[in-house]
Amino acid sequence: MKALLVYAHPNPLSFNAAIAATVKEELEKKGIEVKVKDLYAMNFNPVLSKADLEGTHTGNVPADIKAEQEDVRNADIIVMVAPIWWYSVPAIMKGYMDRVFSIGFAYEYTESGPRGLLNGKKGLIITTAGADEKTAKETGLDKVVDMGIAQALFGFCGFSEYKSKIFYAVPMVSDEERRNMLSEVRNLIQNFA
Repeated sequence: MKALLVYAHPNPLSFNAAIAATVKEELEKKGIEVKVKDLYAMNFNPVLSKADLEGTHTGNVPADIKAEQEDVRNADIIVMVAPIWWYSVPAIMKGYMDRVFSIGFAYEYTESGPRGLLNGKKGLIITTAGADEKTAKETGLDKVVDMGIAQALFGFCGFSEYKSKIFYAVPMVSDEERRNMLSEVRNLIQNFA
């Protein structure tokens, strides 16, 4: 089994980095081969250009995107780790989704409507938020990741199973609470992968 871990945070010492490291460790404990995409370290270009868009419609996908799509194609499990900024993931992660999960690769339109092409895969998005859980529920932030990424990306592209997990108030909690969050990550991966 193979996993693709897509991680987006500019600070390599962030809690998101600790989550990504924990995910990788737990997947490897299960004997799963893990390929890590640290989008900031890769200096991934998030801008969907006119040439990119035309290439997806003509079958002439740029080489950098073709390589990313091959990694997605080869993965049985895709795990994304990122913070929530302004009710979304960082632009670099959103750009990865826009450029890599393109028409003709991740989905297509048929006479009966859209059809996902990445069938049989499992998807997991783990995010962190500055907001506490109560505020997130009052403002709808708690639904953003599940609906805007898990369902909208993984579900639309035909994944057989997908879920999302948000860790709340990360900048305000104690180190002990963050250690408990990492334990939750371990359990999540053990039960999902």
